[in-house]
Amino acid sequence: MDLRTGVPENDRVAEGGQWGPGRTVRAVVIVALLQGANTTQTGAVACLRLAGARISGHLNLAGAQIAHALWLEDCWFEEGVDLSGASTQSIAIVGSRVPGVEAGLIRIEGRLDLRRSRLESGYASPFHRRISALSLINAHVSGAVNLSGAEITAPEQWAVSAGGLGSVFKDHQIGGSW
Repeated sequence: MDLRTGVPENDRVAEGGQWGPGRTVRAVVIVALLQGANTTQTGAVACLRLAGARISGHLNLAGAQIAHALWLEDCWFEEGVDLSGASTQSIAIVGSRVPGVEAGLIRIEGRLDLRRSRLESGYASPFHRRISALSLINAHVSGAVNLSGAEITAPEQWAVSAGGLGSVFKDHQIGGSW
């Protein structure tokens, strides 16, 4: 679903907090759809795609087994995203504004794409009790973590926390602490 208006001045993500109910999607609805609340049509590729939405509430997918790809583009999140301990194929949060992404212990068999997104200080990570904008503590990503053009801000806090981040590249394990 694409909720953008097509008018650049009305689609600025930085002003997404002013988008009205016609562009607002509750985070619990996204979680329900990813957890199977809607049946897949035969011959269709299962994916949840949402663009230009104000996402209300906390997008809590902690521990979820997500069978579908998730693509959120040009969205404005009221609250942070919790992906800790989840497993999935791919997640893209592109060109969006998010107050914190917690992805400690996540297992992604594809890509985590945060291109052009603005990640701001969120809440303290349960894995190291520090406030950070992006936490990837002990995460495993078999594809790539794409932060091209991302803006990560956490004044006087940790912007990125990725101790123990593991990635597989051409059958070689790459790991370490940032």
